[in-house]
Amino acid sequence: MQLSDLILGKVSNFYVVKYNLLTDGCLENMVMIKPFKALPLKNILAQEADALKARVSWKPSSTDMTRGRQVLLKEFSRAQNLPLAEFAKLAHKSRQQIYKDIAARRLLALNVGVRGQRLPDWQLDPVKMKLTQEVLAKADDVDAWTLFHKLSEPIEGLQGQSPLRAVRRGNIDGVVRAVLNALGIHGRSTVVEHT
Repeated sequence: MQLSDLILGKVSNFYVVKYNLLTDGCLENMVMIKPFKALPLKNILAQEADALKARVSWKPSSTDMTRGRQVLLKEFSRAQNLPLAEFAKLAHKSRQQIYKDIAARRLLALNVGVRGQRLPDWQLDPVKMKLTQEVLAKADDVDAWTLFHKLSEPIEGLQGQSPLRAVRRGNIDGVVRAVLNALGIHGRSTVVEHT
C-alpha cells in the first residue's frame, strides 16, 4: 500500500488534502480536511529526513562481496601501491618509523587481510604527502580505503580532477576542503603535527 498526498489549499485553520491511495493495484482518491498544526521547522525537517530513510537496510550478497574483494585486491596489487619495506627504503626511513607514522595517521596504508600493508607511492611527493596528512587528520573516523578513493578519483568540487592531480603547493587548503566536502565532513579544524 502506498499513500501520497497533495495539499490542495488552506482554509482558515484547516488544510484540504487529496490522498491518492494505491491498494492492490487500484488507485483510490480521497479528499479530507485536516487541522493545521504549525510545527517547528526542526520537526518538519526531521519528518522529511525520516521519510527518506530506507525501511530495510541493504545487505550485499555473497557474489557482491566476492566482486568487491576482487576489486580491492586488484587495486591493492597495483604497482604504485608499494609494500611497506619498499616504501620505507624509498622514503629513507626505518620500517619501525613507517609503522609509527601509519599508527599516528601520518601515512595512508591500505590493508587487505593477511597480505600486509601497502602505501600509495604518491606519499613520497612532499605536496601530496601534506595533502594526505591533512585529510587523514581531519577525517579521523574515515577508513583508509575510502580516503584512498576520495584522493585518487575525480571529484566535482575540483572541476572533475582528482585531488592528487589538482593539488599544488599553494592550494593545499582548498583541495583539503574539497575532499572533506566530498566526504561530507564540514567545519572540523585540526592542527596537524608533521614529523
